[in-house]
Amino acid sequence: MAPSLFDDNGYQDVPNREVHTTDLSAADDRTLRMATPRVDAALLDALVRYQEAFLSHVGADPGAEALATAHRLAQESSGLNPKTLEQGVSLLRAFGGRRWTARKLDDKLRQLESQPASPQTDELATRLRGELVKQERATDALARRYGEDTLTLLKEHEARLVDLHTRMTGLLSQG
Repeated sequence: MAPSLFDDNGYQDVPNREVHTTDLSAADDRTLRMATPRVDAALLDALVRYQEAFLSHVGADPGAEALATAHRLAQESSGLNPKTLEQGVSLLRAFGGRRWTARKLDDKLRQLESQPASPQTDELATRLRGELVKQERATDALARRYGEDTLTLLKEHEARLVDLHTRMTGLLSQG
């Protein structure tokens, strides 16, 4: 007999925390979670291997031909199929971007707190703290889509992932 149309395939670990809110950003997380491969240490290692290989193969020439060749060689190095690779890289971009932004906000806040207090610095510090809270919430929201275990794993490797994110973004935004 065919599985039920309403079978959730074991994705009961994605609670609907937004029951009494107008925040619709989490509405599709459960569906998207079912379409995304689970990220474990082996998959994360393959994704990091892809990014490191990509960066090493591109070198100083960010032209279209070099990028295409670097992508092909890096994908071969990772051993991942194109769909899994793109889904994984998308996760790393989302996580890396949030963590990079949070780090920059935190650095700016520390610089500001070392300056003499004034109404302007107090107001800016308050705004920076608010933005930092938003980034932390957005990072935590990644767990809805990718799983608590995945987010924990990414946080364990945060420094390396943010470094790779910074280098990949720097390279790919040169165009």
